[in-house]
Amino acid sequence: MSIGHRFTARPAARRPGLAAVALAAFATAVASGPAAAAPAGGVARPQVSAGDMIYANNGTACQAQVNARAGSTYYIIMPGHCTQGTSAWYTNASLSTYIGPTLATSFPGNDYGLIRYDNPAVPHPGGGYPSAGNPYVGEQVCRKSPVSGTRCGTVKALNATINYGGGQVVSGLIATSVCTDPGDTGGLLSSGSTAIGLFSGGSGNCSAGGTSYYQPLTEVLAAYGLSLY
Repeated sequence: MSIGHRFTARPAARRPGLAAVALAAFATAVASGPAAAAPAGGVARPQVSAGDMIYANNGTACQAQVNARAGSTYYIIMPGHCTQGTSAWYTNASLSTYIGPTLATSFPGNDYGLIRYDNPAVPHPGGGYPSAGNPYVGEQVCRKSPVSGTRCGTVKALNATINYGGGQVVSGLIATSVCTDPGDTGGLLSSGSTAIGLFSGGSGNCSAGGTSYYQPLTEVLAAYGLSLY
């Protein structure tokens, strides 16, 4: 069983997963990060949408899962195995366009993290998912990945527990028959226009078939008081 791949130039520093807490309790404790300079006139502004690759200060690169908001503050919801050991995120590998800081990580145990948009020059459109929902066994679901493209399957089980090794045990996951290929950074699991889960990991491949696992999105939204838009 392999955890969802994150590209990294060097190993990320390990730290304990943070317990899910209200946003107000930890937002003030996070540094705002590098100053965000607006782009020069006439220069296209980079934006971050679901499925885009974003890059962390420690060399990690992961696929943005979905944008969310709490009031007038905007966030990127990510798998926790991606945000673990990171502190600042950028739109490009050269780290020249700042997005914002890692605000929280819950991994292992859960597999989700949160990045706050701090740079007003980086647009963050909604992901086309007006709502999040809880899956049921047998439901038809799909995800998109820059590695294996759009893949679909069915929900096989709920509340699955996976041991990725090295003490990395994640529970409460959605098990599906959606295949993954080596190097997959995952993608948001959805059923039609309803967002369901964040890619955590999987086994097998898209030639022989396999199983993939997802962190329920409704749990993340509830933990941080967020909504999709």
